[in-house]
Amino acid sequence: MDAVTLGPLVLAYDRLVVFAGLALFLALCEWLARRRREPELAAAAWNASLAGLLAARLGYVASHWSVYSQDPLSALYVWQGGFSPAWGLAGGLVYALWSLRRRPLLLRRALLPALAGLALALGLWALPNRSATALTLPDARLYDLEGRPVNLADLGGGPLVLNVWATWCPPCRRELPMLAGAAAAHPQVTFVFVASGEPAGRVAGYLDERGLQLPHALVDPAGELARRLPVRGYPTTFFFDSQGKLVSSKTGELNRAGLEDQLARLR
Repeated sequence: MDAVTLGPLVLAYDRLVVFAGLALFLALCEWLARRRREPELAAAAWNASLAGLLAARLGYVASHWSVYSQDPLSALYVWQGGFSPAWGLAGGLVYALWSLRRRPLLLRRALLPALAGLALALGLWALPNRSATALTLPDARLYDLEGRPVNLADLGGGPLVLNVWATWCPPCRRELPMLAGAAAAHPQVTFVFVASGEPAGRVAGYLDERGLQLPHALVDPAGELARRLPVRGYPTTFFFDSQGKLVSSKTGELNRAGLEDQLARLR
């Protein structure tokens, strides 16, 4: 499970985990600060959290600089994800140690809330791994843009990236050019693009209008694939290994660095 659906909202599970851990940490620090009349504790907790988030983003960008150097402004696209938990923890800890270096008592009081928040985050992160079931590339009947039937399973036999998208979906439209470029750069990986719930004519017209050349551009007018795979929102990208087993999935817009990380897992 990489996303949670709350009514019309689809939230990335990793971000929800981080939010839950930080929320518990901040709530406990606020409670202790009010109970002991030590507002410095709450202020330090908020600042350490912000410092941790900034460090997590900077660390991720630095470790993927070969990708971000091609488009430095993309480092600001935080909605695409891309945070390093290790850098985040280190950044928050360094800030807390520095800001409370003359207040060791406050530092000790912040320890229990920090451990509680970390324990909650780790526990929530482990839940989908315990409940996950093995998924394989489904034997689904799809159609190419000329209306000819295509069996999805016939496209397997090697690493495969399956992107489920829709022409009306803004994040889908933003990531398509990047995915098309990645498909050309990684010929050893089969990229399949399935427009869900839309007719071939509309999809073909959209791709022609944008000048996009997608390998294996298919349509699923009845939305069958979205029912057979855990598609909780658009876009959703699935990564299958050479045996057709699902290695990972991503709900929401992909960035190039995240895509390269996922492709490395297929090798």
